[in-house]
Amino acid sequence: MLPITIAVITIIIASVAVYTDIRWGKIFNALTFPALLAGVAINTVANGLDGTLLAVEGAALGFALFIVSALFGRILGGGDIKLLMAIGALQGPYFLAWAIFYTALTGAALAIVVGLYRGVLGKRLRCLAASMYLRMSQGVPMEMHETAGSPRLPYAIAIGLGSLIAMCVLHMV
Repeated sequence: MLPITIAVITIIIASVAVYTDIRWGKIFNALTFPALLAGVAINTVANGLDGTLLAVEGAALGFALFIVSALFGRILGGGDIKLLMAIGALQGPYFLAWAIFYTALTGAALAIVVGLYRGVLGKRLRCLAASMYLRMSQGVPMEMHETAGSPRLPYAIAIGLGSLIAMCVLHMV
């Protein structure tokens, strides 16, 4: 019964995050912090200290992505990181690692679709190629700047889909 409850809570949290990210461009703390606390509480009640450790490890893995994201130039927003921390607290680090993997694949596919739809994919690829050429031939640092009017991809969509795929794959095994 408990895994189903956690799965339902995860789906609800991810669905609300997708809605708010599309609607307002934000994933609100009022969603992520209670979900993170619920993950710790539910896992603690169900499994004692081991459950607490599982939830904290899951949240810590989500937070580790913040560090990695910051090192590479803020790839993910704060709301995205807090959503991943909440999912990690609910589901644990093993699940979150797979969810991150499927999120990255889903996010890449969505970025390609949005880039093709908005007509910016070719332009971005040319900029990347020029930047790589300058870096390799002349030692100029690589730069990819956000341009005004760039299409925005609400990444909660990729996180929600990645988590859903992870649920399906991990629970089928």
